[in-house]
Amino acid sequence: MKERIKTGLGLAAFVAVVFLLDSFFLNFIIISAILVLAFKEASEIWGVQGGCALAFVSWAFLVLGIFTNPLLCAILAILVVSSVIAYFKTDEPKILLPFIYPALPIFMLWQLYSEYGIGYLAWVIMAIVASDSAAYFVGKAFGKRAFSQSSPNKTLEGVIGGVVAGSLVGWIMGTLMVDDALFALLASFFICAFGVFGDLFESYLKRRAGVKDSGNILPGHGGVLDRIDGYLFGVVALMWAMSW
Repeated sequence: MKERIKTGLGLAAFVAVVFLLDSFFLNFIIISAILVLAFKEASEIWGVQGGCALAFVSWAFLVLGIFTNPLLCAILAILVVSSVIAYFKTDEPKILLPFIYPALPIFMLWQLYSEYGIGYLAWVIMAIVASDSAAYFVGKAFGKRAFSQSSPNKTLEGVIGGVVAGSLVGWIMGTLMVDDALFALLASFFICAFGVFGDLFESYLKRRAGVKDSGNILPGHGGVLDRIDGYLFGVVALMWAMSW
């Protein structure tokens, strides 16, 4: 537990510095590192060979996202890999899976930042962090009913408490970004609700693969995917809300 707390505090301090600096180049380096590491972890979970090489293929398309639309670059990467699979008639079409998850939503994280700014990225992160933290404490104190077989430790009471707390924190952050308070609250709710299932999906994949964590790069926390799973679903929810 001490190791987990130390790592958590270190990550929080690092994120705070990144937000304060708000350097486009630094943020691109960070997103790039997250993409490569998360892609490699996901490749192992999906059972895909050559994860490192494929991760750098995905990263190359992220570089294109500096000059063009990141989401379209992600879709282009999926189509290019699909074309290669078809041309060589490979028996391993599952190499597409890590390009869909986690690469696609990571591209969307970059698009959210590059189009709307660091405040919108903070909106997603703060809402999910508040939701995860509240879910843990509410679940410990009041949790009685299991939420899903994919994550036996997650309780319905914890999920509800987490979504409520995360939505309120997200609403506060959101009102700093947009003038419509109702929109900020609804968008925050969807961020947190989708974030719950992002965490649940990651738990489902790990159980299928028979592993406890996606990696071991973060002491006490596991891998990169273990820390960003909620954000990957939450950012899609916010991008969708922004299209209303």
